[in-house]
Amino acid sequence: MSRVSFRLLALAATLSACGGDAGGDPSDAGTLAIEAGDGQSQLVGTALVPFQVKVTDVNGAPKAGVTVAWAVQLGGGSVTPSSSVTDATGIAEAVATLGLSSGAQHVRASAPGYAGSPVTFVSAGLPDAPATLELGGGDGQTGGFGAGLPQPLKVRVLDQYANGVPAVTVDWAIAAGGGALAAATSVTSATGEATMNLTLPNAPGSVTIEATVAALAGQKVSFTATAAGSFAVRAGGNNVPERYGSDLWVANGYAYTGTWGFRGQPGNAVKIWALSPSGAPSLVNTLTVANVGTISDIEVSPDGAWLVFTTEGGGGAGIYVYSLANKANPTFLASSPNSLHTGALATIGGKLYAFAAKNPSNPALVIYDLSAAASGTITPVGTYAIPPYYGIHDTFVRDGLAFVFAWDEGVFVLDVGDGRAGGSPANPVLVKQLGTPQAGGGGTPRFGGQTHNGWWYHSPTGEKKYLFLGEEGPGIVGSASSGDIHVVDISDLNNATEVATYHLNGAGAHNFWVDEQRQILYAAYYNGGVVALDISGTLSGNLAGRELGRLQPGGAGNTYVWGVMLYNGSLYVSDMISGFWQLETP
Repeated sequence: MSRVSFRLLALAATLSACGGDAGGDPSDAGTLAIEAGDGQSQLVGTALVPFQVKVTDVNGAPKAGVTVAWAVQLGGGSVTPSSSVTDATGIAEAVATLGLSSGAQHVRASAPGYAGSPVTFVSAGLPDAPATLELGGGDGQTGGFGAGLPQPLKVRVLDQYANGVPAVTVDWAIAAGGGALAAATSVTSATGEATMNLTLPNAPGSVTIEATVAALAGQKVSFTATAAGSFAVRAGGNNVPERYGSDLWVANGYAYTGTWGFRGQPGNAVKIWALSPSGAPSLVNTLTVANVGTISDIEVSPDGAWLVFTTEGGGGAGIYVYSLANKANPTFLASSPNSLHTGALATIGGKLYAFAAKNPSNPALVIYDLSAAASGTITPVGTYAIPPYYGIHDTFVRDGLAFVFAWDEGVFVLDVGDGRAGGSPANPVLVKQLGTPQAGGGGTPRFGGQTHNGWWYHSPTGEKKYLFLGEEGPGIVGSASSGDIHVVDISDLNNATEVATYHLNGAGAHNFWVDEQRQILYAAYYNGGVVALDISGTLSGNLAGRELGRLQPGGAGNTYVWGVMLYNGSLYVSDMISGFWQLETP
């Protein structure tokens, strides 16, 4: 035999001797396979019947002395021991305890170098007995009269480890209000969720629904739903694409809308709309004002002769008066430069006055006599200084009282002709400050703070009890807003008391209009759109159940309503994003 042949035979013998190592073909060492214990189902946290694997050699005979490693792969829990050795029958075993989460749980057994390794035992952890009933979704919805809610009411039944428990009967009942449930009971799904559909009543109001489980005595989940009417778009919309909209006024067959800030073009324009016999608006003119950034508040005088608006931003900021001899083409009469924010008109003693907010430096209510505006003269006749923590936002004047809304300073009630404190437009006198003063910027304001606007409501019976306040919180133009409506009983100004509120999730109040004969408050709610509230009778608590209707005129993502005004049976809406709208009221 040659040396080369001898060396080849020696190499072959060496390779044959190494055939059982982990680096060779696993089938040469033998096989690892599940013997018993796979596919078990038990309550979570339970120790299972032992898992067993069997190791055999290449000839299928049991193989003793092989170390098998055990490890949890999915679902938590534990397995002991972490390794075990096969006995004379080739069996190695371990005991798994299920984790506390229901569902699939995996344990892996491995013996490196053996065919079939690793193997996985799959078990199911079953939920424990019902322990908790919780809200799953669907609370706080609003729908039309006699309509089903947009989303079902949902509850979840959980065990002590927060696993959903299936096949549990949930009882449903209407605890208050009307409407109808789809059934008296429903059964939880594999995830522990039970649902129920509700049809709302045919009249406005709030409905309370309760869900209970017989085995969970003392536990219940309550839902509130609201039956409301609906607005409908009659005309308009998406008609001022180059600017952000602001305030509005509708009178004598025309509407006038302001503009704000800077979009594609600055907010220096008044849009003029002719209303058709049906009330539908069509743009007929655009009046621009030089050197201003925003048309803030806009109003037509009570006799319909003048268009008056305040402006801010730029060297031309101030108050402007235009003649409406030609309603579609107003002509300039007079202006008075000042750093003004908002303004409101009122006739006192036979004269027309403008009550304007001077902000932000040296904030004050500035009162202008407009009686000589036709001759080109606007005369400031009175002022009332406001602490400089924010200044004034809006002003509402009625019956000789001026309600000045001054953010966290609350509301300043001034006699400007009422007579109770000897005040006049030239000499406004404080009657009462409502809300907590913010000395040094500290303290907690009443009525929500951030007081932006308001309406002193005179009911059809002559009651002058309620002051509706708008709270304007932080927001982002076009997408977010915050702030509630606060109802304050001012029948005794020395003891003004908040009696009711209205909150709209994810949106904030801006300006109001009140139909006092029908006793309905219409509120601009920025990205929330427009809301109508029934304000008849005695008001108290949460006014959600008095919601009559709600609409985002431009749709979600295209709505940011600044102001609303009722005229000839239609509600007109100025939306910062989607323009000028005519709506049918609920």
